[in-house]
Amino acid sequence: IGDWPAVARSGGLDKILLGGQGEVTFEGEGELLQPLARPQEGRRDVHVDSTTGLITGESYQVDPISHVPLLPSAYVLRRYGGTNDNEQKQIVLSFDDGPDAEWTPQILDILKREHVPAVFFVVGAQALANQDLIRRIWSEGHEIGNHSWSHPDLYKLPADIQKLQLTSTQRVIEAVTGHSTILFRPPYGGDVEPQTGRQVEPMEIAGELGYITVGEKNDPQDWRLHELKSGTEVEDPARPRDYHDIVKSVEVNRNVGSVVLLHDAGGDRSRTVAALPEIINYLKARGYTFVSVADLWGVPRFRTMPPVSPRNRLLNGADQYVFEVSYIFWRILTTLFIASIFLGVSRVVLFVLLALIQRSRELRRVFPVAAELRKPVSVIIAAFNEEKVIVRTVEALLNSDYPNLEVIVVDDGSRDNTSEVVQEAYGSHPRVRLLRKPNGGKASALNRGIQAARGEILVSLDADTLFARDTVSRLVRHFIDPQIGAVSGNVRVGNAHNIWTRWQSLEYTTSQNFDRRGYDLLNCITVVPGAVGALRRDAVLAVGGYTSDTLAEDTDLTWKLRRARWRIVNDNSAMAYTEAPENLRDLAKQRFRWAFGTLQCLWKHQDAVGRHGAFGWIALPSLWLYQILFPAISPFMDIAMLFSIFSGNFPLFLKYFLGFSLLEMAGAVIALRMDRGDMQLLPWLILQRFVYRQLMYYVILKSIVAAIRGSAVGWNKLERSGNAQIEGRPAG
Repeated sequence: IGDWPAVARSGGLDKILLGGQGEVTFEGEGELLQPLARPQEGRRDVHVDSTTGLITGESYQVDPISHVPLLPSAYVLRRYGGTNDNEQKQIVLSFDDGPDAEWTPQILDILKREHVPAVFFVVGAQALANQDLIRRIWSEGHEIGNHSWSHPDLYKLPADIQKLQLTSTQRVIEAVTGHSTILFRPPYGGDVEPQTGRQVEPMEIAGELGYITVGEKNDPQDWRLHELKSGTEVEDPARPRDYHDIVKSVEVNRNVGSVVLLHDAGGDRSRTVAALPEIINYLKARGYTFVSVADLWGVPRFRTMPPVSPRNRLLNGADQYVFEVSYIFWRILTTLFIASIFLGVSRVVLFVLLALIQRSRELRRVFPVAAELRKPVSVIIAAFNEEKVIVRTVEALLNSDYPNLEVIVVDDGSRDNTSEVVQEAYGSHPRVRLLRKPNGGKASALNRGIQAARGEILVSLDADTLFARDTVSRLVRHFIDPQIGAVSGNVRVGNAHNIWTRWQSLEYTTSQNFDRRGYDLLNCITVVPGAVGALRRDAVLAVGGYTSDTLAEDTDLTWKLRRARWRIVNDNSAMAYTEAPENLRDLAKQRFRWAFGTLQCLWKHQDAVGRHGAFGWIALPSLWLYQILFPAISPFMDIAMLFSIFSGNFPLFLKYFLGFSLLEMAGAVIALRMDRGDMQLLPWLILQRFVYRQLMYYVILKSIVAAIRGSAVGWNKLERSGNAQIEGRPAG
């Protein structure tokens, strides 16, 4: 401590505390507990000899009002309701954590048959869900105690939340039985023999609300699945417990205390049900009497469960309505939370497995020296107000290593100088053609290009997308197989320089491109994206080309080709770098168009579900599940997390949420490594969960509402910035 005399003179030794969190002392005997006093710090004066500097004595200060010395004290708990050695041979059977629809009725049947009373410490949420059992418990003469609303570790919660836990449970008991209760037992065993102030605090808060805490000295631990190893607290799986172990524990400790702790919920209670008759018969045979807490205390029953006043009965009616509504809401919320977790986990697991298998096959794939590389290829670009980007897009195509290539730019009635800049840059170029037409939409522009195309293979890309030098060659090489009607490439974000575009870059790699790997394995790719894809011209003409009746013309054409039994494959090494929306407004507009277009296609092709192999059995149902239903209900995952903070279930919900997030992170790592993506994007996945995902939920819900209302939805053309760049293409 340093200079003792200096510390003493400054008052540093005047304060005295007992224990770090407050020790606990007891007065009296019994298993009914009531806090009497909080810890008090002691105050003293330390005397230091001025000559020697030694401490020569001390004296305790005196309270100026009561004139009592200010001695340090611990928490003081009063015990009452019997003796510790159970001399009167009275037994109270208590059951925690219920009521449960399966186990509580069986326990009540046994108690009724044996004419034995008990006290049930109920969890409020369980009581609300099983009100008939609460009525039965009361009508058959048993007592009901408060075991909190959601069974949390109460001392970990703020005092106001602890009070809310107890008050909410009390209101349910009052509304169902017409009686309140003063009996309380905190979850997780703090009632047995509290050793610290933390364990006493919930009792103290309950005491402020008028409760007494019912402890228990005879705890057979009927929840334990295995016996303990000798002399330790470690469970031994080699020695599973059965109901005989529960009975034996009660027998051995029958004189330790009067209250036996059992459980009627919280897991498989078949061993408790099996043990209960033997416990009752054994104790009856040895002269023990089964009593209520009121009997143990020596008071009438109405003292432990007083009737509700007439005025409060009216309030209880309102409470009943509120509880019913809140219960239904909470059940729906919990169900949707579990459903969203299940859908999220199943999606990650399913597509990781499919993508890993596809990747192994992809690495073994060998392409022969193909005459296909001499087939004419027509690249069609539908352009509307693309003057900022069109020249760079065409230039990247002309730098392609594919020898027999033409570029067709279809100006779909642009209001800017798209045609002029193309004409100026490539007016005399032998491999570039410019077509003009009145504005009619992207589908009509693509169809116009198909009509004019000379190539057997059509390559489509958006006007803001840059192809790597070998992209066309890598797409076209697949058409040596006459069964292949289309090939999808790998879309990368070419302008990942701010938070919005980085999130999209991460999503393209870990979701869209990753999903296509899995779908490729099953021949059920759901979209050959407009940003990078190759099509067999004869196949496209045979199914009628692009149509304008959806906002997802590329998805619609892909599905028509698949339904016409063409094989559609994916080539992850055919790279295209697209310009992603750079702000929230443009991103929301783009994703709403995608979501609404997907809904239109799902509705248009609804008759394909359950047909056409994996496309109808897996791809279309997975779109409904993972792209429509999952985002639509995922907001409830976040709402449930928020509500769990106030209900005391936050640790449980957080555990599920973190588990899902870690699994999702693992899937993202696999996707990035498999696609040789930028691992520096990975930390953005954490932030993406709390901002970007909510935007996706919003656009899905908005598109569903628009579809139900039958609202007309336009294309919502985005403003180009021309910031996309071609990265070094990963090998593969």
